[in-house]
Amino acid sequence: MRLAWIACLLLTACADVKPLENGRKYGPVTALVDLFTSCHLLKTTEGPVLFDACWRDGELRARLAEQDVAPEEVKAVLLTHGHADHVGGLAALPNARVLALAAEQETLQTHTPGRRGMDQELSDGEVITLGDREVRVFAVPGHTPGSAAFLVEGALVIGDSGLYTAKGDYAPAPRDRSDDPELLVRSVVALAERLRAEGHGVDWIVPAHSGGTEGHEELDAFADQNRPAP
Repeated sequence: MRLAWIACLLLTACADVKPLENGRKYGPVTALVDLFTSCHLLKTTEGPVLFDACWRDGELRARLAEQDVAPEEVKAVLLTHGHADHVGGLAALPNARVLALAAEQETLQTHTPGRRGMDQELSDGEVITLGDREVRVFAVPGHTPGSAAFLVEGALVIGDSGLYTAKGDYAPAPRDRSDDPELLVRSVVALAERLRAEGHGVDWIVPAHSGGTEGHEELDAFADQNRPAP
């Protein structure tokens, strides 16, 4: 009953967002949708990798099967953050290492079955090699203390650090669902500026609670509108 209530609440809150599309490909990653949330699959030469682990382990198994992936094959889960609707499926992944920013340890242990911790701490700016893929890590605190975004071959996976509205605008997570909404806005502005300054190509931006979008113009517009006055 409690899970159904949470789902209803979140679906109502997210009614004005770009729809999630199960199986939608955003460059190298594929969306796996579990009701109101999604995680994302990346196939590598060393085996499949996930960004987050969705919400329910049974649904995650079903979504993986649609992509011809067995749960036992998943080698790693890179967490955008540790809320329950992003880590609930970890129980279905017996061989996956859990990687997250160090600041997310407490959130992760609070929300995972069995209070599971991380296997590897990530650092802001770190580049991880997973088979034939390289993934760059960005700290984006605000939604949770250790929220992260991951850039892989032009796809920027952002978790709950933002979403796209039905009109196509970039927006942060609802204020009442983030630990520090003001910090989240500052972090997103800093992320957009950093991507431009460091010359990282972003072809797709991929949130967890809305469909993704091609290009980064809406993110840049959000950053321009919310940049502190000099």
